This record gives sequence, structure tokens and C-alpha cells, in this order.
Amino acid sequence: MGLSVAKFSEKINIPAATIVCYERGERTPSATLFMQLHKNLNVNLNWFVSGLGKMYNEDSFRQDRENLVLEIKKVLKEEGIIK
Repeated sequence: MGLSVAKFSEKINIPAATIVCYERGERTPSATLFMQLHKNLNVNLNWFVSGLGKMYNEDSFRQDRENLVLEIKKVLKEEGIIK
């Protein structure tokens, strides 16, 4: 993704020091890392663990976007900004 460790750690909400330990092989990645990658970056966990499939869950991303659009419309209607 071309991110520094600091930026990557911000995106997945895991301390930079923990990520450095993963990179050095000093620590085994936890389920928390997997979940943060999936939740915050839409990483396909099957790909992450096995290398099979696509890196990102495209369908999930599309659905998340659609849900977000619906939620925004709902709030705008409640505020009287749109009908």
C-alpha cells in the first residue's frame, strides 16, 4: 500500500511497535490484526492467510459503500436537508 509503519498502524488501529515486531518475526500476528485488516482495509482474510483469492473483498466494500450512502441519505432527510 506504500504506507509508512506509522500511517499503516493508524489505519488499522494497532500500535506501530507491534507492527514492527510482526515484520521482524518477533511476534506472531494475532486475531486482532486479522480483524483490523478486514474491518479497516477490507482485506480478504482468506487471501491473507492462504494467499488464495483476491487481496480485497470487493463485494463487501461495495455493500459497505451502499450502506453508508443510505445512512447519509437518512440523516440528511431527518435534518430536512433533502426530501
